[in-house]
Amino acid sequence: MKKTTEDYLKTILLLCEREGSVRSIALAEAFGVSKPTVCKIVKGLLCEGYITKDGSNEITLTERGEKLANETLKRNLTIQRFLIGLGVERSVAEADACKMEHVISAQSLRAMAALSENGLHSDPKSVSMNCQTKCSAER
Repeated sequence: MKKTTEDYLKTILLLCEREGSVRSIALAEAFGVSKPTVCKIVKGLLCEGYITKDGSNEITLTERGEKLANETLKRNLTIQRFLIGLGVERSVAEADACKMEHVISAQSLRAMAALSENGLHSDPKSVSMNCQTKCSAER
């Protein structure tokens, strides 16, 4: 899976939860890119069956897109919790999680989750749900 696909789907999910709807301009602002760049990526997401667009250009995740977005977000939050539990500064944990979420193995992720739940104590409120800004700033 391409990093860009995962980042865009995760961001669409988070924006939908926060704003109620998503249009290309919101994605351009979130990623700090031009609207033509977003349009090209959105077209690819449409072709791959991850999103739909309605007559008013609102972007909606398909079941397939929502599944991938949630998986990406879950990886991100698990990594953040693990790193914060180790004592990593929140801002560093957010930035590192945005990079690691795309390459971590299922085995490593399960181990991180198990350690976070059983041995490392991090405050769940300290984990950032607003990670699309951090991830897009890394570009």
